Amino acid sequence: MKNKEGLIERRKHKRFQAKAGALAVARPDYNKLGQIKNISEGGLAFEFMEDGKQTKESLEVEIFSTVDDFYMKKLPVRAVLDCELDNTVSLNPTPMRQLSMKFGKLNHPQKLLLSFFIQKYTCK
Repeated sequence: MKNKEGLIERRKHKRFQAKAGALAVARPDYNKLGQIKNISEGGLAFEFMEDGKQTKESLEVEIFSTVDDFYMKKLPVRAVLDCELDNTVSLNPTPMRQLSMKFGKLNHPQKLLLSFFIQKYTCK
């Protein structure tokens, strides 16, 4: 399937834009924390402030909401892309990065919680 730019879409799952307050943090160092940009049943991408540390390829992520008490811990992920964002329009002088990750093997309760998160904390 081709997207609007004519490129072949390789994602298996539709991505949804996350609402404000939907956050992710990378484990085990907890040094990457930020707003989730988009999420699907296959993975997610979130923005965080540059911390100068290399992203490990395999790690875990925790997903939570600042709106209520939703919290998911220890989701296995693999880093797919860690790139610097263009902050020319931002007033924040700290460089921002985006980390895109693919979920590893999720157990049944994790899949159910992820599905609930996508339904409640994303824009349709």
